[in-house]
Amino acid sequence: MASMPGATAPRSVDLFITGGTVVTVDPARRVLAPGAVAIDAGRIVAVGPADEVGSAVAPRQRLDATGKVVFPGLVNTHTHLFQTLLKGLGDDRVLVDWFRQMTGPSAAALTEEDCYHAALAGCLEALRSGTTTITDFMYVHPRPGLSDAVIRAMEEVGIRGVFARGYCDTGIEEGVPPPLVQDLDTILADCERVARQYDGAAGGRIRVRFAPCMIWTVTAESLRAIRALATRLGVGLTMHVAETPFELDNSRRRFGVKDLELLEQLDFLGPDVLAVHCVYLDERDLRILKARQVCVSHNPTSNMYLSSGVAPIPAMLMAGIAVGLASDGPASNNTHNMIQAMKLAALLHKVATRDPTIITAERVLELATIDGARALGLEAEVGSLEPGKRADLMIVDLAHSPYAAPVHHPVSALVYSAIGSEVETVVVDGRLVVREGRATTVDEARVLHAAQAAADGLVERAGTARLRRRPWRSIAF
Repeated sequence: MASMPGATAPRSVDLFITGGTVVTVDPARRVLAPGAVAIDAGRIVAVGPADEVGSAVAPRQRLDATGKVVFPGLVNTHTHLFQTLLKGLGDDRVLVDWFRQMTGPSAAALTEEDCYHAALAGCLEALRSGTTTITDFMYVHPRPGLSDAVIRAMEEVGIRGVFARGYCDTGIEEGVPPPLVQDLDTILADCERVARQYDGAAGGRIRVRFAPCMIWTVTAESLRAIRALATRLGVGLTMHVAETPFELDNSRRRFGVKDLELLEQLDFLGPDVLAVHCVYLDERDLRILKARQVCVSHNPTSNMYLSSGVAPIPAMLMAGIAVGLASDGPASNNTHNMIQAMKLAALLHKVATRDPTIITAERVLELATIDGARALGLEAEVGSLEPGKRADLMIVDLAHSPYAAPVHHPVSALVYSAIGSEVETVVVDGRLVVREGRATTVDEARVLHAAQAAADGLVERAGTARLRRRPWRSIAF
C-alpha cells in the first residue's frame, strides 16, 4: 500500500517520516528512494514513494530523513539483560568454565535493584543501536521479584520486550550454584504468575515465554511440565540447545540421547519453540527442526567468544528453518549491539565455508528483522515496514558516519560498515524513544551511573571482583 486509495482529503496521522531511503524488508523487498512512512495510533498506515504518501496525509509531526535511511527496527531473539553488569569478566573461557567461575556465582548474588539497573542499561544500549524488540532469557532466580524488575525496566525505557522466564531445577553437581536451583512447584507457579500478569502488558509491547535453561540444568520432569503449562497458557518456549559438546555429553550420559533428540521424545518441540544456538547439529537434527517447525536463534558473537563453534546456519536456511539473529548476553559478547552481530554473522559463515556467496548482507538484515520476528511469532506485528504493522523502525545517518561513509549501498553499509552510533532516531509503537541519538524516555547519564554502581556492588558480593583486577596477560592458559 503506497497510499490510501479513495481518500478525498488527506488523512490526519501522528507521524510522517519522509525524504530518506526506506528499506522496507516487505515481501517484495522494496527499497524506496525517496520514500515515506506514515504512522498513526502506533501503527504504520502507509509506506511508499515520498510524493504519493505525502499527498495523502496531514501529519501532526513530520521528520525529514533526507540523506538518511529508514530501516525496520532490529529484533534481538536472545540475550540475558542481567549480564549487562558482567561485561569483560568472562574472557578466555569455554562456556562451562565461564558459567562455573563467573556467571553462576555472580548470578547467585543478584538483587531486584541489580536486575532493574542492568535491564535499564541493556535496553538503552539496544535502543541506541537500533534494536526495537529484545528477548530477555532470564534463567536465574536466586530470590523473588527479579522478573518484575526486568519487565519494569523494559516498560520504562519503551522497548518491545519478550521476557522469557527461565529456570534451573538441577545441575548443582555440574557447578550450578544452589541458590539458582528451584523446585518444580515454585517454577511452575511463578511462570504462571508472570505469564498472567505480564503477557500483553504495556499495550501489547511485553510478551512472555518460558525458558528451561539448558540440558545440564533441567530435568525431563520439568521439561514435560513446562511444555504442558506453555500449551495451556498459550505462550512460547525457548531453550539453549546443542551449544557445546559438554551439553551433548551430559545429555547422552543422563538420557541416552542428545538434547534435541530428548526434546523430540518428550513432545516438547513445535512452532512455538525457539531453540537457541544449535551449533552441534547433524542432518537428522535439521530434519527434526524442520518437521516440528522449530525456530532457531543464531548467536554468532558468543559462539566465537566462548569458542563454542559455528552453527550450520546456511544449511538451516536452505532447509527452510526460521532463523533469527541475536546478540546473546553481554557477559559473552560483550554488548547488545545487533549491528555488530549482523557483521559478525555475515563474516563468520563466509570464512567457515570459504564461500563469499554463502550469505549476503541482505540475508543477514532479514535475520535481524523479519526472520527474527518470525522466530518469535511476531511477524504479523513487526520486522518489516508494512501498513498495518506496529510502527517499530530506526532512522540511520550513514552518510555522516566516518565509519560508513561514503555510502554506495545502504544495506551493505549498515551490515559491514556501521558500528551502531549511526542510529539517529528510533520509533517503537509509533513513539520516538531515541531522537538525535539520545533516549527520550530515560536519563542516560543516570542509567549508566546506576548500572556501574550496581556492577561494582555485585562483583564484590559475589566474590568475582578478582576477575576485574586480573594481571596483564599476553597468553591465557
